[in-house]
Amino acid sequence: MSRPAWPRTPRARLGWAVGAQLALAGGLVLPLVPDSFGATTVTLKTEPVDPRDLLRGRYLILGYGVSRARAGSGVEEGRPAYVPLTRGADGVWTGSEAQATRPASGVFLRGQVQWLSGGRAFLNYGLERFYLSEGAAPQQERLGTAGLLASVQVARSGRARLLGLSRDGVEIR
Repeated sequence: MSRPAWPRTPRARLGWAVGAQLALAGGLVLPLVPDSFGATTVTLKTEPVDPRDLLRGRYLILGYGVSRARAGSGVEEGRPAYVPLTRGADGVWTGSEAQATRPASGVFLRGQVQWLSGGRAFLNYGLERFYLSEGAAPQQERLGTAGLLASVQVARSGRARLLGLSRDGVEIR
């Protein structure tokens, strides 16, 4: 019986270890890469969620008008829904109706319906928290979320990623 062809030298073992780590890291990053190609960057107006407790552990809790969309036919709690976006004259994108089916074209957000109430769908897009640096946190806490604009990358699949926040044209870090 022959021995397995396992690397016998320390250099070969190191090569296998480094290769395994790179494969693991690539496995975490590669699913996000296709969303970056052909993505559209949109600006969304944020809204205060809880004016008494905006900051916990150095992050802002954000709300969006598109998070409370009119519920279209077939929209159900706990299921994904799609909100088509339109660009306003001021450059801010808005959406009004959640749909159960993916739009054939255009820019749209894909969110999870948290609950339905009064003909509205309350959606979560994964954009509801923004982490701040230690220096910016106290100042932003005092100012609240009024006037904040969110820069969001929207993939062709509707998956969204929060890129940053700005207030009066100044980027918040």
